[in-house]
Amino acid sequence: MKQFTEFSFDDQNYKLEIYCTMLKAGEVEELIKSLENKNFKLTFIDSDSMRGELELAQYPDIVKVRKQLEEEGFAWSGEEGKEPEIYDPDKLGIF
Repeated sequence: MKQFTEFSFDDQNYKLEIYCTMLKAGEVEELIKSLENKNFKLTFIDSDSMRGELELAQYPDIVKVRKQLEEEGFAWSGEEGKEPEIYDPDKLGIF
C-alpha cells in the first residue's frame, strides 16, 4: 500500500508526506531509488515499509511529483481518499 498522508504549506514550502506498507520483496529498494531521485527525505525504512517527505517552494513542482507518484500507485489515505485542499498562494495573490 502506497499512500499520501499529508500535503501542507508553511508560508514558505509545500510539504508532501508519504507512507508505504506491506511492500513486496524488492519493492522497498525500487521505491528508495524512485523517491530519492525525486528528492524525498526518507524518514523511516523497514523491510516492508517506509515514510518520507518532500518539501518544495513551488506549488507546480510539488504537484508534478505528486502526479508522478499517482502513476506509480500512490493514493490518498483517509476515509474519502481525496486530496486535501491546498491553495496555491501565487494564484490567490497572497505574495
